[in-house]
Formats: sequence, C-alpha cells, structure tokens
Amino acid sequence: MKKRILKIAALVFAIVLIVGVCVFANGLVGNPISKAVATNTAEKHLEENFADKDFEIERVFYSFKDGYYHAFVYSPSSIDSDFTILADMWGKLRYDTYEDRVLSGGNTADRISRDYRAVVDKVLDSQAFPYNEHIGYGDFDFYPRVNLEEYSVPEYALIIEDLTLDAFYDVNELGAKHGKLTIYIDDDTVSYERLSEIMLNVRSIFDDAGVKFYVVDCVLEYPKNEDSSKKQEGRVEVREFLYADIYEEGMVERVRAADEAAKAYYNDQDAEKFKEEAKENQ
Repeated sequence: MKKRILKIAALVFAIVLIVGVCVFANGLVGNPISKAVATNTAEKHLEENFADKDFEIERVFYSFKDGYYHAFVYSPSSIDSDFTILADMWGKLRYDTYEDRVLSGGNTADRISRDYRAVVDKVLDSQAFPYNEHIGYGDFDFYPRVNLEEYSVPEYALIIEDLTLDAFYDVNELGAKHGKLTIYIDDDTVSYERLSEIMLNVRSIFDDAGVKFYVVDCVLEYPKNEDSSKKQEGRVEVREFLYADIYEEGMVERVRAADEAAKAYYNDQDAEKFKEEAKENQ
C-alpha cells in the first residue's frame, strides 16, 4: 500500500511538473495551437478590413513581454505599408497598428531617417574620417502638428502629417533644411579652438561627400585612460549649431558662446528635475 501511494504521489508530482513546465514555456514562447489560431484571426482581420489592399502576413510570433501573438503584415507594392496585428492566445483580436504606423506617417518617417542615417554613417565610418568619434549619426526630428503649440519644437523639425506615403525623398535635400548631425569626439586637446578647428573640417568633409545637414550637436571630450577608466574632466560642446555658422571668421567666439549656452541649458534642466523630484517627495 505504501509503495502504491508513493507511485501515485510521484505520478501526480510528474504531472504537476510537466504542466508547470508547459505553462512556463507557453508564457515565454507560446504554443503552436495558439499561434495557428492567432494567424487565422489575423487573416480574417485582413479580409474584413483591408480587402482592397495587397497585404500579406510575413510571420507570426509570440511576445512574452505583452502576452500577445504578433502578426507582421506588409505590402509588396508599398514600401511604407507594414504594421502589426495583435491577438491573444485564444485568438481574440486585440488591436492593429495600421493607423499608428501607416496612416500616421510613422513608417515613412522611419524610412527617411534610416536613409539619412545611412548616408551620414558612410561618411563617419570611412577610414578617411580623421577623428576618434565614439558617437555619431544623422537624424531628423519629426513632430505631429498637435505638438507645435504645446512643446518647443525646433524650427528645422519636420511635421509628420506632411509626409506622403511611399513618396521619394531626397535625404540630402531634406538634410540641408532639416538634418541634424550628432558627433561625440575624443581628443587629447579639449578647447574652444580645437572644437572650432574640428567643426570646420567636419563641414568640409561632409561638403566633399555631398551630404548635407542643417544643425550639429558636437561634443569634444578627452579619451578614456588606457585601462578604460574614467575620462579626464573637461568638455566643450555645441547644441543645434547652424551649418551656416560654421565658417572661420569669429568661429572660436561662436563656439565659446554655444558652449556656455549648452551648459546653461543643462543647468536649467537639472534645476527643473530637482524641482519635480522635490514636489514628488512632499
């Protein structure tokens, strides 16, 4: 009798263990049955809501972060028309991101940004680029029109609603009016004069490459020590420095003023953060 009880207990334990493992695995990677049901839900959603489109499901996978199955949808004829349909493990449709990604212009903005970053990266990653740049990229700032009155939107920003789905955009032409270049450079000399020299040369390098930008954020710092420990203190930087202001006459003075403005900006940011934290702790 005792052996029989032990066998039953072992069997129950094994069943509980297997169920637990299955539940755990389902929470991490899902299961094929739920995936098939979610795929069917996504297909029906496309048939009922996008019958006039040539959308296709590229793949379906389970995300443990939100517990939903994600069906990635794309259009062979539209470079900007990709989005996601989300369904739970029972196949219930939760929502799709068509409006957020396609209609809103989000995908178009991402495409333009990727294209611009690629041409900037080509310059910065070239073996001919003479500086030890540890952060460097080009980007555009996109804002929805509703934010224009609520936030301090830079005058060179692009309004996302003005973008046209699948339209061709010359990123160099856009870069000349809206492009933002960001570069962090390590150098043994950190001074207004050295940053001025670097920025003048960077402008020349980008001009020669035919890559345009409208403003630049440039930070000049000392390199890390040989053991990769903390950097020597010292930093000169400019924020949103106009391409048009990068020329020799008076350059050092403009860089000095821009560095002082950048430090004042960060001090103001820290003060605002301190005030907010103080309010939260009251």
